[in-house]
Order: sequence, then structure tokens, then C-alpha cells
Amino acid sequence: MSTIRPDLPQTLPGTTPSAQVRTAQAAFFRAALNEVQAAPPRAQTPAAARTATAAPPDDSPRLPRLGQLLDIRV
Repeated sequence: MSTIRPDLPQTLPGTTPSAQVRTAQAAFFRAALNEVQAAPPRAQTPAAARTATAAPPDDSPRLPRLGQLLDIRV
């Protein structure tokens, strides 16, 4: 493992986005939210509803979860 370099600054330089960038980001997210809220809710198909509520049998093999096999030591 490498050591921390002493010549690096302790804090990152403060770069805050300009007012124009913040306004553009807000407009983008506002438009996306309005689009989602305006769309009619989709009805679930019977197969999708059945798989969403059905529990897998206990004897079925389970897929490994992300990070399940990691062994982190400090």
C-alpha cells in the first residue's frame, strides 16, 4: 500500500457552479419531474404483479450479492 503524499493539498479547491449552471440544472430537473408527474400511471401486467409479490422457494439457489465475497482488512 502506498503512503499518502505530503505535497498534496489537504482540502479540495472550492469550485462552486455559477448561477447560470445552477439555473440550467434546476430547469432540467424541473422539466424531468413535470414529465414524470404528467404521465399516467402504467397498470402492471398480471405476470409482473405475480412475480413482484411471489417469494422464491427456499430450496432455490441464490445469486451472490455484490460485495458478499469481499474481505476488507484495515
